[in-house]
Amino acid sequence: LIMQRKFKEKIICWMAYSFIGALYLTYRFRWYGLEHDQIARRIHPHAQVAIAIWHRNSIGCMLSHAWRRLAILVSLSFDGEVIAYVARRFGIHSARGSSSRGGGEAFRQLLTHHKEGYDLGLTVDGPRGPRYKVKPGIIAIAARTGMPILPFAAVARREWVLHKAWDHFRIPKPFTEILCVFGEPIPIPRKIESTNFEVYAEMIEQSLMNLEEKIRRTLSGEKNVLPQGPE
Repeated sequence: LIMQRKFKEKIICWMAYSFIGALYLTYRFRWYGLEHDQIARRIHPHAQVAIAIWHRNSIGCMLSHAWRRLAILVSLSFDGEVIAYVARRFGIHSARGSSSRGGGEAFRQLLTHHKEGYDLGLTVDGPRGPRYKVKPGIIAIAARTGMPILPFAAVARREWVLHKAWDHFRIPKPFTEILCVFGEPIPIPRKIESTNFEVYAEMIEQSLMNLEEKIRRTLSGEKNVLPQGPE
């Protein structure tokens, strides 16, 4: 039974990669706000950043960073196993764990990846939500490493939305353009007071929601909402 289950899991992982890999070949990525990325990298001595995204944007954000020096936090669930497998095929490392399970080990893995020179990427409202509510993990990582938090969104012009999922997960449709937008970096002090976590969480939340709104307006046809791009 264990062998059967593991074989089934491998098949599912391979099917997920085949599906997403085929889609990836059809996507076009358009970048905005690259100056924010450049500014953020000047803050850290080794030019590393902690990228903050909403869980529902995971696919677009992950594929936009394929084959870059990135490590992401992935839950210990089977869904996480699939994500980690797909990410690995796109040259992205994974730290396994979440706030509810394996959090300490995941934190240690992220610190190791940081020491090895990787950027870190976290779904700040994942893995279970609530949607659009920032959890403190990325703030703790940024304070420990000195990396600034870099808000980021990657949203397709045409997409499937899984409305039954807690986060209304997005899957970019084939042959679409994906808008990739950086927000202004948010430096976190090394000796942050626990009472300030909520303040910084609110700043991250507002920045990410601002990116969502700018992308929504751009996709609805409004001009010059993202004036700093494309680049």
